[in-house]
Amino acid sequence: MVLINWQELIEDINFKHQKCQLDQKNAMAYAYSLGQLLLETQALFSPTEWQSWLQNNCHFSESCAETYLQIAKSWPSFRTQLDPYRKVDLSAIEDIMEDKSQMQFVPSEVKDNLLENVDTEVNKIIPSFDNAEDFTTSHPESEESEKSEKSTIIRLYIPGKVVPKARPRVTANGTYLPPRYRTWRNEAEVEIYRQVSELNLEVDLPIQKAAISMSFCGKHRTNSDLDNLAGACLDALTLNGAGVLQDDRLSCIPKLTIEYIPDTKKTGVWIEIEILRTYA
Repeated sequence: MVLINWQELIEDINFKHQKCQLDQKNAMAYAYSLGQLLLETQALFSPTEWQSWLQNNCHFSESCAETYLQIAKSWPSFRTQLDPYRKVDLSAIEDIMEDKSQMQFVPSEVKDNLLENVDTEVNKIIPSFDNAEDFTTSHPESEESEKSEKSTIIRLYIPGKVVPKARPRVTANGTYLPPRYRTWRNEAEVEIYRQVSELNLEVDLPIQKAAISMSFCGKHRTNSDLDNLAGACLDALTLNGAGVLQDDRLSCIPKLTIEYIPDTKKTGVWIEIEILRTYA
């Protein structure tokens, strides 16, 4: 039986709403990610239950939620966003979710002081990507190189220090990812959404087979295992993340190249995805 970790889900929904208000540069990407999450959550409720759930758990109005839903419907879907919140129930309780009346809503501990007409404000701060000044799709070491004519190559850049892949923490209340790693995953996936959307790719997502090259540049934690840094990036790219790659198995990624370049001005990771042909 599969249950949903409602507390973690609600925290992420309100976190992304807050980022939409404060981070104007990436507001559209956060709004899309939040809209997809609301779209899937809405499908679990009747209309009356949905209104009650929004009122009890979300730091924004129903009209604001509708704005997020419309943004999500207007963009292509990259992934099933509820997957990270679905947990297998290993307890002996098998009938807890059969009766909807037993579903407990987790109320917000603190309600933010909302701005008046928040739905109007959200529309104001969600522009196009015209102000993405730092966005580029070319690796600094290969800007002058010619693009391969035999393959499609996608280049992405995730700024900042990468948080190494963490093992899930198993508790009596469920399985959780450490907050620091979960926060980094959220931000990395939003950045991937933003860049992939700007590329207007003429390929089907998720990619079934690819060769991956990662260059970690700048001041990353030198005591981190390189494979854990790469694992975090792969998690952000696969179906449980931004949905660019099918998964991280050998059948999908037969070639993975990783390097660390400490002497650079900016800290981040360059990811180059070369799409490989699949044979029936």
